[in-house]
Amino acid sequence: MADFVFSRMRIRRMVIDAAFIALFVLFSVVLTVKTPFAEISLAGLPILLCAYLFGPADALIVATLGSFMEQLLSPYGLSVTTPLWMAPVILQAAVASLGFLAVRRTGKPWLVIAVLVLSELVLTFANTAALYLDGYIWSYAVKALHLLLPTRLLNGGVRLALSCVLFPLLVRPLRALAGKK
Repeated sequence: MADFVFSRMRIRRMVIDAAFIALFVLFSVVLTVKTPFAEISLAGLPILLCAYLFGPADALIVATLGSFMEQLLSPYGLSVTTPLWMAPVILQAAVASLGFLAVRRTGKPWLVIAVLVLSELVLTFANTAALYLDGYIWSYAVKALHLLLPTRLLNGGVRLALSCVLFPLLVRPLRALAGKK
């Protein structure tokens, strides 16, 4: 009987991970507001929720598979720089996962906001670094990219604000769905 319950819990977790991957792809490919200077997306939210609910392994799986599928479906497709563009999302998942482990150990709920802020900063700066490296690899005007930094920071701030509002609203129902107390 215990094996059946354990496997049922494992299957539930895999299904939820798959749903997080699907949400990441949906948010990043379809539901992203794109302007000439910035992209506002909720794609990071499923990764943050997965990191909070299940920890590093699941969050890294969701980030890796989700960002790979995003690259596959993007206009750029797969290229030499695909791992470069996947890295910021994977880094965000790693930072959020480790941060949420610290939140669980300390029991201080205010640290959740600190983890959200830190993971968003990591994502924003890693994306900017990827943009610079991509520019050097494909030989486009890298020198002008520093002009985009203020809008990239504003973009990260908008994503952070959305995450800070939506994250607490979604954690409790998702925790119940995942079978966690």
